[in-house]
Amino acid sequence: MPQTTPDVPSSTTELMTPRARVRAAITYSNPDRTPMDFGGTAMSVCKEEFLVKLREVFGFALPANRDADGTWVDEAIQRELGVDLRFVPWGPPLSILRDLDPAAYAVETAKRATRKVDASIKNPAVRHDFPLVDYSYEQIKALRPQPITSPPAHLDWLIDTAKSYRAGGYATTYWVSGGFFEAGCNARGYEQFAIDLLTEPELVQALFDLWLPEKLAQVELLVKPLAPYIDLFCFGDDLGLQTGPFLAPTLFRELVKPYYDEHYGQVHAAAPDSFIFHHSCGSIYRLLDDIIAMGVNVLNPIQPNAMEMEAERLREKVQGRLCLHGGIDLQDLLPFGTPDEVRAEATRRKAILGDGGGYICAAAHSLPEDVPVENILALFGKG
Repeated sequence: MPQTTPDVPSSTTELMTPRARVRAAITYSNPDRTPMDFGGTAMSVCKEEFLVKLREVFGFALPANRDADGTWVDEAIQRELGVDLRFVPWGPPLSILRDLDPAAYAVETAKRATRKVDASIKNPAVRHDFPLVDYSYEQIKALRPQPITSPPAHLDWLIDTAKSYRAGGYATTYWVSGGFFEAGCNARGYEQFAIDLLTEPELVQALFDLWLPEKLAQVELLVKPLAPYIDLFCFGDDLGLQTGPFLAPTLFRELVKPYYDEHYGQVHAAAPDSFIFHHSCGSIYRLLDDIIAMGVNVLNPIQPNAMEMEAERLREKVQGRLCLHGGIDLQDLLPFGTPDEVRAEATRRKAILGDGGGYICAAAHSLPEDVPVENILALFGKG
């Protein structure tokens, strides 16, 4: 997949804007420093409890354009930390929606109230039901795609938000969708889908054939209108366990990758000046060549404690071909380490992964509430 070649300063002696710095890192074009991220993507935000603690540390009040229970990180906090990326959320927070679209505000508040009730019984982040688990191949073949037929609500607000960040010199990101493999697990259950991959590949392909038109409709009606204003279009598919990929590379290459080739190829065609950011937790070292061949430009979160995901190994494998995002351990270091240990690890990772570009430093996923604020301040050279 041809990679885009952005306009970046020709030498590190020129003052780089955050956006130029991020794009230089992605293309290995000698950024003046390693870009930093916290809250600049959907995979680098935090629990609302953590935001409350940060506001207290900095003496900031809840901004008028943020919700008290939201995870969209405050602009003032990002400026204080020197964050280079800005996340354009899927839609306006309630604090804005209230005046922007009162009817939508009423619907959304009712939905959130229902979700809070459900969360007291079941964790909404954990799958309990798998709607297609009992479907046969013939039943799945009989299903029809259900693509979106119009741009998202409040598209103008999304564009205006991205424009405001661009005017401030920041790189912009937008989360588009999850991926094919994880969708299969969610539809069939992890155990059943693992069996499907080995025993009924035609059923797996029928599922992917069902979902591909839906993803291509997103490209046309979502990616294309946002393309002039978004630097990184973000997608995710958790392909790794702690000890290796969920499925063998040969199986991934045969059954899953062709659909990504088509999907990401269409994204690059619709947004030639933007990059593709792909999220996958776990050990995916053995899939890296295929991930790069799919057209991925930035890989997150490079989970450092997973097998074969050491910084040195990753750098040797992907140098010049793939930018890495994340990498600061969230299993042990950030929740249980000291600020000095965090500071030392950030310095080490930047030295290994970021020389000449190729790295955006961030926690290896969104932050839970048990991470001490002092450790994030240390990550950003504060405190």
